[in-house]
Amino acid sequence: MLALLRRCLSGMAAIACLPLQSPVANAQLSPVPNTGYNCDLALYSVPQANLLARSLQGDTAAEQEYRQLVRSLAADLQRCREQVWPRKMAIWVRLYGCDLRPGGLDSLFDSLQTLGYNEVFIETFYDGRVLLPAADNPTVWPSVVAEPGLERADLLAEAIRKGRERGMSVYAWLFTLNYGYSYGQRSDRQEVLARNGRGETSADIVPSGSQIFVDPYSPIARQDYQILLRSVLSRQPDGVLLDYVRYPRGSGAASVATTVADLLIQSPAARQAWINQLSTSEGQALLQEYLTTGRLSLSDRNKLVSLLANQLGSLNLRQEADPLWSLAVQHARRGVVEFVNEVVTTVSQAGLPSGAVFFPFGNMRVGQQGWDSRMQPWDQFPSTMEFHPMSYSLCGENHDCVLAEVQRVLDAMPNSIVQPAIAGVWGRYYDAHLPLERRMKALQTTYGSRIDRVSHFSLAWIDPEGERVRQRCRV
Repeated sequence: MLALLRRCLSGMAAIACLPLQSPVANAQLSPVPNTGYNCDLALYSVPQANLLARSLQGDTAAEQEYRQLVRSLAADLQRCREQVWPRKMAIWVRLYGCDLRPGGLDSLFDSLQTLGYNEVFIETFYDGRVLLPAADNPTVWPSVVAEPGLERADLLAEAIRKGRERGMSVYAWLFTLNYGYSYGQRSDRQEVLARNGRGETSADIVPSGSQIFVDPYSPIARQDYQILLRSVLSRQPDGVLLDYVRYPRGSGAASVATTVADLLIQSPAARQAWINQLSTSEGQALLQEYLTTGRLSLSDRNKLVSLLANQLGSLNLRQEADPLWSLAVQHARRGVVEFVNEVVTTVSQAGLPSGAVFFPFGNMRVGQQGWDSRMQPWDQFPSTMEFHPMSYSLCGENHDCVLAEVQRVLDAMPNSIVQPAIAGVWGRYYDAHLPLERRMKALQTTYGSRIDRVSHFSLAWIDPEGERVRQRCRV
């Protein structure tokens, strides 16, 4: 018993550590070392878990004590994060129907609290599914929770409430232009899918075929997303994070776009949006030809460029050897920016912050005329957004590659909130990623005066066994 208690106290006590039998049986997270970043709340994990278990068995006195302890720890967490860098420490979390078991969300958020996290990013729209109740889901996507009898269970709303009770802010984390496999199977949405000049969609480009990217210019795609977004906002999260704000990345040579046929701007809406910028039938015919074949005579190219001259000034690039190609790239990027701007406007109208999740080098040129096929123009997003660079690079025992990713964003967005997302687990290596506390120390030493927010990807990495239990159990 003493060894069990010591093991629980050295990290985080989940319900599995309890001497009492509980309706909830979340797996125990791996012991976490005292890193100086965790707020030292783990001492309370065993009594908190015991109180939760007793309250679930009908002990009303234990329930009152448990609720009081939750409030007390929320205040302790707030005081700690005001004194200990970073001011906001977040974790990325996916929820499952299993979390609706009695005490499931309480146990989960208690665990996150004892690790010192005061922000939680809940995966709300991903893989073509949405974290809305099946009985209150006006979107075109199926609900994550599909078990019979749980049609009205609002897992997102409950998670937001549980997080706030513990002094945490809870963001809704949404895929953006990746609408998921289920969307790609709809016969009424085929013209909405982003296509390149070879007629390929992202299902043809990404090896798994599970990523379905849409044309950001499509009014149908935008309407579908707005319905989703407004439904999520009605749950009153503390903010919204936009992931997959880009085009798909191909493999090998296809990871670089070098011709207009490589760009996913061949869907009807994207083509028409560019063609409509020309007022003459001659210009529109030339652009149609360029988009269809990629070939124009030199004189026709020059003529088309002159007709598009009003767009050249906005390129903000060095003198181009092929300005028509640069205009095509700009059109692809502009679609992403316009889509994001529309979403940001909706979120801001709800009085909430929005953030972009992105690869810092996803907006890069490659060689003289090539571009990273993701076409992720994060540097053109509104500066009022939060910027969450996925700083996951591997460079052995040092941190240079991760710091370079963060520095690139700080240079581009000097007046914006930047919250790097780093990958790994506490106290040990994970898939060649250094322990989180070492990455944290490097960020604090280098950018502590500029950055006061960091996030960790992800709970599934930190607690893989618990993730499997939560994913597979039956409610």
